[in-house]
Amino acid sequence: MADRFFTEDELRDMERRTVDRLTDAIDAGDSEKAKKIAKRMYNEFLGMHDLYRNWITATLSEVARRHGDEELDEVMLEGVRAWWKPIMDSLPSAPEDLPRKIKMFASGLHGHLQPLDITEDDEKIEIKMCPCGSGGRLISEGKYEGENAFHTIKEGQPLTYGRPDYPVYCAHEYAMEKIDIQERGRPFVVVEPAAKLGRDYCSLIVYKDPENIPLKYYDRIGMKKPDKAS
Repeated sequence: MADRFFTEDELRDMERRTVDRLTDAIDAGDSEKAKKIAKRMYNEFLGMHDLYRNWITATLSEVARRHGDEELDEVMLEGVRAWWKPIMDSLPSAPEDLPRKIKMFASGLHGHLQPLDITEDDEKIEIKMCPCGSGGRLISEGKYEGENAFHTIKEGQPLTYGRPDYPVYCAHEYAMEKIDIQERGRPFVVVEPAAKLGRDYCSLIVYKDPENIPLKYYDRIGMKKPDKAS
């Protein structure tokens, strides 16, 4: 027993989910302990979030470096299709359900663990992560710089919305829009990249009437805007 690192109680305590610890603290009325555990849970999830963020960005970087932009485009589309299409299939599709669909989409964005700035006008809903929890933070953290830099797509093309020197992770936004157009004729959300990626905030825009999505959002990714429904 003298060689053991932990008691049985300590081992059992390590086994428990952080959310269960949080619930117990709330039930016990210990608000200070609950706050401490909530922050711990946030940091646990942020660490896992960034691990997968870095992993996929490193993988996409290797695809681009070894096989070029054309192969990267194909891999990006199929990789994004594997998670974006099931999400879109699970969201309500009736026009009258659009407010609920937008709320569910915003809820998903909270998984990036950053505050949101949401505005609405007569035509659209605009959502910004402040800061972007994935692509934006990769840039601000210097992940595209130095000896082990992630890949930057040099040539402007549909994959990059026509912009040169585009961070490889951020190109998944193009794939989301293209898949939506292939599957449903119109994108659910279009992205307006920040002028200075990693410093300013990108906008995710949902048009209340998809017929009003400007032609430029189709042109920039080489897709045709469908004729207006009669």
